[in-house]
Amino acid sequence: MTKAGWGGYVAFGALIAVLVYQLPALGNPALWGVSGLLVLGAWKTSLRQRVWRIAFSLLLGLCIALMLALLWNRFDIRYVWLYSSEALPVYLKLANLWGGDEGTILLLTALFMPPAFRYARRGGLEGCSSALIGAWYAATAAWLGPFTATPQEWLTAQNSQGMNAHLQTIWMLLHAPLILAAYAWALTPVGSAIQALSGKDSDYAGQAAQYGRRAWLVLSAGIGFGMIWALEDFTFGQLWHWDPVQTSAFIIWALLGAVLHGVRHWRGGGSFARLLPLLSLLVAVATCMAMAVTRSEVLVSSHRYIGTTSWLSHLLLAGILLIALAGLLLRAHWRHAQSTRRPADWTIWISVLGFALMAVLAAGALLLAHARQWLGVAKTSEQKPFFETVALWADSSESLQLRQVFARWDVDGYSLVYWLLPFVLLLGLVGGFSFMRKALPRAAAVAATGLTGVVCLLLAWHGGWLSERYAGSGVLSQHVVAVLPWLDATLLAALFLLLACSLWCLRSVWRSRKLGTLRHTGSLALIHGGAVLVLVGGFAATALNSYMPILLQADDDLAQWRGITDGMQVRVVPASSVTDYSGYQAVARVEVQHGQQVIQGQALFKDGRELPPGYQGPVRQLCEILDYRYARHKGDPGYILNPFIIRNWLEDTQVWVPASPRLMASGATVASERETLIVVRRYPLVSLLWIGFVAMLLGTLLLPGWSREKRT
Repeated sequence: MTKAGWGGYVAFGALIAVLVYQLPALGNPALWGVSGLLVLGAWKTSLRQRVWRIAFSLLLGLCIALMLALLWNRFDIRYVWLYSSEALPVYLKLANLWGGDEGTILLLTALFMPPAFRYARRGGLEGCSSALIGAWYAATAAWLGPFTATPQEWLTAQNSQGMNAHLQTIWMLLHAPLILAAYAWALTPVGSAIQALSGKDSDYAGQAAQYGRRAWLVLSAGIGFGMIWALEDFTFGQLWHWDPVQTSAFIIWALLGAVLHGVRHWRGGGSFARLLPLLSLLVAVATCMAMAVTRSEVLVSSHRYIGTTSWLSHLLLAGILLIALAGLLLRAHWRHAQSTRRPADWTIWISVLGFALMAVLAAGALLLAHARQWLGVAKTSEQKPFFETVALWADSSESLQLRQVFARWDVDGYSLVYWLLPFVLLLGLVGGFSFMRKALPRAAAVAATGLTGVVCLLLAWHGGWLSERYAGSGVLSQHVVAVLPWLDATLLAALFLLLACSLWCLRSVWRSRKLGTLRHTGSLALIHGGAVLVLVGGFAATALNSYMPILLQADDDLAQWRGITDGMQVRVVPASSVTDYSGYQAVARVEVQHGQQVIQGQALFKDGRELPPGYQGPVRQLCEILDYRYARHKGDPGYILNPFIIRNWLEDTQVWVPASPRLMASGATVASERETLIVVRRYPLVSLLWIGFVAMLLGTLLLPGWSREKRT
């Protein structure tokens, strides 16, 4: 994609932005035009560059027009009315470009254009698949109508609906666009994978390596930011809980891991000849399914929003890709196509298959949850451990809603973890051996791996560090307690991998006497070592976290200090600040005393905004129930739960405050109030998780070959 000749197209895009900002009615027809131009360029190669540049200019102009509308409060546009408000800071107004389904699909369409231009001169599907997928989503965006006018009765009822309170966080600026970019890049190698499976010439290895690594990098970063967000969210209260949307993202991440472990060894007629292109197509299918699950109404999910939804579009595209994949496999079978297989390193084979099988297990758990919901299988109370905790925060009418929600199925994370852990353990041992044999004599590597494997089996039988220290005071149920020995064994295998890759890194520098060797060995050590730290930090924070309730009776003094642990004390008092922040304000102040130091912050907010009659817009369906009037508009007025968090290297401490009438009444005793429940949660070693993510991402960025592909 050259810079020459782009000046006129950029000017055209700027003109479109101004026109659509002034005349929003032009926006939706322009999106239909974008879809048609992309299809025309895919069909007519002689016109491809010109019409695709026009399409990209239109897309650029439409994105800028919507951003300007959000910045300048054009509430006459329905999308802006739904998601924005005058009080929002600039960064959140801009984040609303992907805050709703319509804007998300518009941005997703634009993300397909750079890879489309990169391969525009290639023949067959490899040269036009990204543009065709972009055309699909441009038509979806036009159907959703991001530039539709706001109904007059909505404008009459109130100035704007405003941003969902749950989304008003810095993580909205980071988590969502990273996941979206990862999904776009995960779909990019579709054309080259199809041509590789068809036996045609393609740059599959180049595309799968470059865009697969980009997708894995930003998906890992997006998941990391999502974990921070989840840890601060009452619905989660933990780093990971196999929500259907989280499970879908894990499937993509694991499949990308399989592709990236094998792509250096891929040859059109040799190692992984069919397996890797097949996995790349499955990545694309899983990506479309993940976007559909996010908007699906079948399973209970804390990620799902009701209202305008694009789930059917994602599902149909996934179906088309699956049909294409099945056709290619049948064609290869009927032709009895044979490949001159050159066996790859067996450790690479195990790595590829191990990641692929982990994705299959997660996909099976997700499909099982859908099947149970469709068949109307009753969900037992044992599979609803969070219900009893949340019911304490709800009144009688909300408890009925809670029961209805928890009767719906989600992914059985406990069973999934039970089956995934042996695969993670095996990958740790195999990966450790692969690095160890490069640093030590083969016999020593075999002995070290064998000894580690034996100890892992003993830990899986008797348990170890986590098994001995979990006292049942955290958020885990007895289902997870039962697999703590496997967690211990898996941690040992992960530490063996960390030791092996670090040893190989140091050994390679010593042998070569060149620090430049670190560009390759150091990068791989950072990636694998970071993954180990993520496992250790994640398991420790999940298995060893503590849950401490502080119950205040109606006649207790709010200003009294109450002990937590290790010399720390906490108290919660009504907030003196009445600063309004985009429709809601703080009403409670948390103070934590440790020695002579007192740290304070806000932890409870009030949302007094009203809804226009009959509105059925994009509200987080589950979150507004589970979080006790969390998202908005549950009760009169609504309340927002946010934790007060103290972070340090050894642990995170969180203080959660309910919507207490005493706090809302500025500390006065309220006759109807019985008691107030304050919750203190502590997460040990969670800092290792963030250090591990940073190491993984840094290693991926430093790894040689990032820009090795030939430009077309």
